[in-house]
Amino acid sequence: MSGYTPLFSSIVRSSIWDEDNTTRIVWITMLALTDSQGIVEGSVPGMAHMARVSIAECELAIQTLSNPDLYSRTEDHEGRRIKAIDGGWQIYNLAKYRQKAKSRAEYMRKYREEKKKNQKEKKETLNINTNTNKVTPRNSHVTCVTVTQSPFSPEKQRWSDIAFQVGLTPEEAENSYANFGANNWKRGNGVEIESWEQVPGLLTYWRNNRQNFAPKKPAENEGKTKLWPIAGKTCSKDGCKMPACYKKTGGNYDWYYCVDHMPESVKEKYYA
Repeated sequence: MSGYTPLFSSIVRSSIWDEDNTTRIVWITMLALTDSQGIVEGSVPGMAHMARVSIAECELAIQTLSNPDLYSRTEDHEGRRIKAIDGGWQIYNLAKYRQKAKSRAEYMRKYREEKKKNQKEKKETLNINTNTNKVTPRNSHVTCVTVTQSPFSPEKQRWSDIAFQVGLTPEEAENSYANFGANNWKRGNGVEIESWEQVPGLLTYWRNNRQNFAPKKPAENEGKTKLWPIAGKTCSKDGCKMPACYKKTGGNYDWYYCVDHMPESVKEKYYA
């Protein structure tokens, strides 16, 4: 079989982890055996053998995976994970999880490239500074170049990552980056930002005093209650990594949603 199936740590927070051991084993076995189209070829006895469970246990597990799941984080197909097809089973939503893994891999690739580029530029700047400090022989015709060290100029992605960790929204991260950049990376008292160690404290201050920095909201939000990001929580919607600003309790779980995935009834009363 071709292809691969990413296994995210979020599986232990999904409703599948509340099922019995046999169901979980059969599910992970199917994920391991699926092809690039999400098709698992085989029969119940064959799947039971591959998962090292009995045929009766395998039948019950497949029935559970085929049934609707009220507490599934994925609303597609009423939470069903598989459906029976000729010659085996079809796994739902496999393409979405592979795209999620691909996007993460692409993000890390760009991050490494940007980091490598910045390290190269710093090394070249250091070499220039070293060369300009060398003593030149008398009567040599040399043009002197004065090189000054650049002010603190952080990578935007790293700045955004720290902003997310302290509870700022993407918009607030963007605004804070632009604000400090326009001020030549100086704090409000005119003191320069000298290192990354100072950034979490600055952004925490921004978060705690966000009312002083937040732009005015349009008239459509008048009368609605403002929701702020919940520190350390991201949206429970599969594939979404936006900061959560709304908490919903249901069953044995607490679900968190970003502004885009909040229920419509909540959007009528709140904004973020």
